[in-house]
Amino acid sequence: MTKTVLFWRHGQTDFNVAGRFQGQSDVPLNDTGRAQADQVARRLAELEPELIVSSDLSRAAATADSLATHVALEPVRDERLRETAFGEWEGSTRAEVAETWPDELAEWASGADIAPPGGESRTQSGRRVADAITDTVQSAEASTIAIVAHGAVLRAAAEILLEMNGTGRLGLLGNCGHGEFGYTGDRWVLRSWGTLSH
Repeated sequence: MTKTVLFWRHGQTDFNVAGRFQGQSDVPLNDTGRAQADQVARRLAELEPELIVSSDLSRAAATADSLATHVALEPVRDERLRETAFGEWEGSTRAEVAETWPDELAEWASGADIAPPGGESRTQSGRRVADAITDTVQSAEASTIAIVAHGAVLRAAAEILLEMNGTGRLGLLGNCGHGEFGYTGDRWVLRSWGTLSH
């Protein structure tokens, strides 16, 4: 049986608006983010997910809860779905990071697979999330599964699952953007990516 797996990024936060690295800091949705989540949840509910699994960070958890309300499910929280740990960059804008780590930021921004000081690389966090998604999908009886998490790790995990060479091959999902995959049991098929329904 081919399963449908939705990758859904959380709604907007004040850190998104300010251009701050959120990472694993627990930043909640703002009013716009809550409205985005509710609007997109109504659309995704039409796909009738039977399982919702989200990061335990509040911005993803609240986004997942909006879908759960429409389909009468209790979301499962999985800390392995947390965003990339940006270490000492968390809470700062790119301009602020550039004041202390200009070379590291330039290398990271160019797509290099480096870890910010005290953080994770794209491959490290992507592998963590790809493994969590694979574990969930392979062990679930559900035929449609919603994974609710964060932009950087959803992109990195998707690239790993699709066996793409290198990082940055897919675009970053916008707030409340989603992608849809088919999972056949031994391979992943990308059906859509970057869909915005708000």
